[in-house]
Amino acid sequence: MNSKKILLSAAVLYFGISGAQQSQYFTQKENYRFNLAENLYQTKIYNASQFEYARQYFYNQNLSKSRKEAAQFFDNVIGVILQKNHAEEGLTAFMKEYPNSAYFAQANLPLADYYLAKKDFGKALETLKKVNQYQLSKEENTQYILKLGYAKFMMGDTKGATDALEEAYKTADESQKGDIAYMLGHLYYSNRQSDKAFQYFDSVKEKPKFSKLVRPYYVQMYYNDKNYDQAITEGTALLNEDISDAYKAEVHKIIGESYFMKNDYTSAYPHLKDYLNVQQNPSENDLYEMGFVAAQLKKYDEAVSYYSQLINSNSALAQNAYYQLGNAYLAVDKKQEALSAFRSAYQMDYDAKVKKLAHEQYAKLSYDIGNPFESPSAVIQSYINSNPNDINAPEMRSLLVKSYLYSGNYKETLNAIDRLQSSTPEINKIDQEVSYLLGTEEFNKGNYDEAETYLLRSLGFNINKEFYNRALYWLGQVYYQKGNYPSAIVRYEKLLNESFPEKQQLPYDLGYAYFKSKKFDQAQTYFKQYLNNPKPEFKNDAELRLADIHYANNDLNEAIAIYDKNEDATDYTLYQKAMALGFKGDTQAKINNLKNLLSKYPDSEYYDDAQYEMGTAYAAQDDFANSNDAFAKVIKTSSDRDLVANASIYRAQNYIDQNQNDKALSELRSLGEQYKNTAYAEKIVQAAKPIFTKNGDVSGYESFAKGIGVNVAASEIDEINLSTGKQYFTKKDYKNAISYYEKYLTQNPTGEGLYQAKYELGESYYQTNNTTKALLVLQEVASVQNDYQDDAQTRLAQIFIAQGNTAEAKKYLENIKNSSDINIKNYANVELMKMYANEKNFSQAEKLADAVIANSKNSAAVIETAKVIKARSLMNSGKDKDAQSAYTSLEKSSNTSVAAEALYAKAYYQNKGKAFKSSNETIFKLANNYASEDYWGAKALVLMAKNYVGLKDNYQASYTCDQIIENYKDFPEIVAEAKEVKKQIKK
Repeated sequence: MNSKKILLSAAVLYFGISGAQQSQYFTQKENYRFNLAENLYQTKIYNASQFEYARQYFYNQNLSKSRKEAAQFFDNVIGVILQKNHAEEGLTAFMKEYPNSAYFAQANLPLADYYLAKKDFGKALETLKKVNQYQLSKEENTQYILKLGYAKFMMGDTKGATDALEEAYKTADESQKGDIAYMLGHLYYSNRQSDKAFQYFDSVKEKPKFSKLVRPYYVQMYYNDKNYDQAITEGTALLNEDISDAYKAEVHKIIGESYFMKNDYTSAYPHLKDYLNVQQNPSENDLYEMGFVAAQLKKYDEAVSYYSQLINSNSALAQNAYYQLGNAYLAVDKKQEALSAFRSAYQMDYDAKVKKLAHEQYAKLSYDIGNPFESPSAVIQSYINSNPNDINAPEMRSLLVKSYLYSGNYKETLNAIDRLQSSTPEINKIDQEVSYLLGTEEFNKGNYDEAETYLLRSLGFNINKEFYNRALYWLGQVYYQKGNYPSAIVRYEKLLNESFPEKQQLPYDLGYAYFKSKKFDQAQTYFKQYLNNPKPEFKNDAELRLADIHYANNDLNEAIAIYDKNEDATDYTLYQKAMALGFKGDTQAKINNLKNLLSKYPDSEYYDDAQYEMGTAYAAQDDFANSNDAFAKVIKTSSDRDLVANASIYRAQNYIDQNQNDKALSELRSLGEQYKNTAYAEKIVQAAKPIFTKNGDVSGYESFAKGIGVNVAASEIDEINLSTGKQYFTKKDYKNAISYYEKYLTQNPTGEGLYQAKYELGESYYQTNNTTKALLVLQEVASVQNDYQDDAQTRLAQIFIAQGNTAEAKKYLENIKNSSDINIKNYANVELMKMYANEKNFSQAEKLADAVIANSKNSAAVIETAKVIKARSLMNSGKDKDAQSAYTSLEKSSNTSVAAEALYAKAYYQNKGKAFKSSNETIFKLANNYASEDYWGAKALVLMAKNYVGLKDNYQASYTCDQIIENYKDFPEIVAEAKEVKKQIKK
């Protein structure tokens, strides 16, 4: 073999060997790099590991399929762990390509770290559950359990977290145990397992890393375990350290609440105050607690400020806050505000005990100061109904009686007494006095039957001697007003030797009772006795009655002596004196006195009567010229149709007496046509009778009588029917009277007593409650001029008033307001006054009211009604000063409606004068004393709301409006006004 071949072979062999060696070198190098990538991953050198895996995946052409899969997987996993862009997308793509890859098990722990870092605790927990703990080292297993516990805790699985961390704590080394102990302490603290929490916190509290972190837990846990002294000690020490403001506030809260639980409110106050000062939105509990502490320290205004912040919520705490707010208001003597607060607490149902306590306070305050929202009596009754067997029930029942008493609701006072299970001397005394007051109240209203019932009830007790005597006296007054004069006399005479406020008036009353009984001797005795010590306002009347008795007994000189004594007092005395002189036969003296009356009293009610009596007096003297002149004046000027008719007839009779029969008959025929078919026709017939009989012209007489509607041949049966009917009517046996009057009128519709019979028939129908028939008959009487026309029109007016037919009643009242009968005229004035007042025609109402007030013979109740109407008129016309004065005089009225209206007016003018607090005090007085007067109470509440607006207390103003809107729907106009006030508040 030549040398070239040998060299070539050697070269080939060398290079072959060299190439083989080079290939094996590269293979070992790539294996090394792949193993390097794995080792780097295991030691968590992730950036270098990813570089090597990526290099293998992209550049190693000899990489096996399994290794290529591993390189791609770990390249993507490391990208996720390092949170590189689009790494998760790459891993997702790998999972789709290799859904069953065995490499996922190796990535679960680092992936869990990735999800924990992203706070995706759901995915972290899901990934950790895939880890095989048996493949982990002790250290890895500890880290795994720690992470598992953390993930469970963050997912709300406290028990799972605790179990995991307990397991980790057992296997952890000392460097890890602190963190785990802190986490376990926190978990046990959160679950209020203080013993366990103390166990773990104790193990780290001395370590610098944890000492500041665990100290606040100790304060809270001591508080939770009710170890308040230790909580205070730890908390106070903690405040001296450098901790954040937020931590300080919480520590102050715990210290304050610890003192609170120890009832040491003085020490609690500054800590709770420091806590609240940094809270922008304090809790309801914080506000309640601070309010309670402030109240205990008598810082009541401050307590109110805290409680007031709770009142817009609706909860058990709010209910308690309302109750405590009420107590705080009471402590600063704001009883009105306390009333509202207790009411709100009582209306909530969260805590039955608080509800009952608030209800009790609300009821007692309602009794104490009055209640503008609802009747104090209703509140107390509600408490009794809710707590019938309560230890306070007897006391509350007694308050109920007194509340009705003090509110002026006497009827409910008696009803409350009747519901009591047992009575007491105090209650019996109230029963006696209230029954008396009710009796006199009903008397003043003219309800005599009701007054009798109450006064008899009062007389069932004789505890208060004065009230007993007064009840007996007013019972006598009742019987007098009912026309039962014998019964009145019996009661009056029982009091002759007793003492009571009305004693001075007793002889006067006895005198009148005997006077009405026609027992003039006894009447005279008592009027004389009364005049020994009379009241000035009744002296003149008593003297005149004494004169009237002399007049009735025909003791004309004695009567005239008294009339002489009183003739300057009234036109009545002059008139009566003239009449007495006439009866005495001193006709000239009669004429002189009548002339004096006409001269001195040209506007007298007796003016026309005096003119008429002058005519009769001159006729008695045969001075027919002056007599006819006097009658002519009556006929020309008088509005009294009766007098005009009688004067006309009398003048015709004068012609007869002057033997001027033709002139007389001509006059009588003219009158006959004028008064045809009237009661005066009979008088005309009787006046004409002497002319016809004198001439023996009986047929002419009968023809004349028949021509003007008079039947002179009245049958005996008709007279019997009429006479019997009158007897029954006089006895007030109206039922029997009706049948006889009906018979009489059926047989003799134009008889002598036609209009009297018709009137008394109509009156009998009325008295037996047959108003339909009464109207028919009385309207016949009222439509024709006759002696009973005014009486019929008066009764018709009363019927239509009772039926609510004001328009019809008004027509008749307008007719009779000019009646010559003073009582009828006064009645018309009173009723028209009321009607004009109801129609808001105050100018007319006020004129009539002045006339009613001026009539001293009107009852106190009627005069008071007139005064009320006049006060309203003055208020309506803007005469504030006069209106205030008028209402002030009515504030002490025994009529609760009048007194309530007067107090409302007082509050109204106080509001108008911007005296808002004074106005509210007046309103509470109204509510306290006159709770039964709902209308004025509701009107006053609107004023109260306006007062609170004026006082800038929008809460009380709004609350008051709400109560009106909710509770006074019966008065829509008042509710509408309250809504308007509330709109103004919202602005």
